[in-house]
Amino acid sequence: MQLTHVQGAGPTAPSLPILAPDDAIDGGPAREALPPALLAMMMMANRIIATEAVRVIPDGKLTPPQFRILNYLLIAPGASLSEVANYLGVRLPTASVMLVKLAAEGYVLRSRHPMSRRRMQLVLTEQGQEMTEAVRTALFARLHTGLDRLDPADRTLVQDAIPVLRRLFSEV
Repeated sequence: MQLTHVQGAGPTAPSLPILAPDDAIDGGPAREALPPALLAMMMMANRIIATEAVRVIPDGKLTPPQFRILNYLLIAPGASLSEVANYLGVRLPTASVMLVKLAAEGYVLRSRHPMSRRRMQLVLTEQGQEMTEAVRTALFARLHTGLDRLDPADRTLVQDAIPVLRRLFSEV
């Protein structure tokens, strides 16, 4: 796939590897290898979410963005459509389409905000809350299993990296 009309990309953008070169990963990431390595980790995380969502809810075919909505509404009940779209990093129509589907499946309840006729507030239904918690439990179990296989020094490195990664992703 080629990108066009991207500022600074020219008529075609160069292809970018999804994974960093093996030598950069094995010998410690070189500065140039960090963006592809971070992208690869984010894509892996989406794959793990999708795998666990399908395993826990085989009929539902819950996508990672849908799970992100449900997870957000679990921690921010009553959020607006704008807040959900902002959280996902998508436009309002895109978030609206996903929420309509989640509401039709019985996971989200949409209602008018009591203080504003123009604002919609979104909450998980009981079914949505149970499903979200089931997927979270499965994800956390899978992550705990992986973390338990790490030696203590590597577990400490991962734990120490969390605040740095949180800061990085809040600034990009």
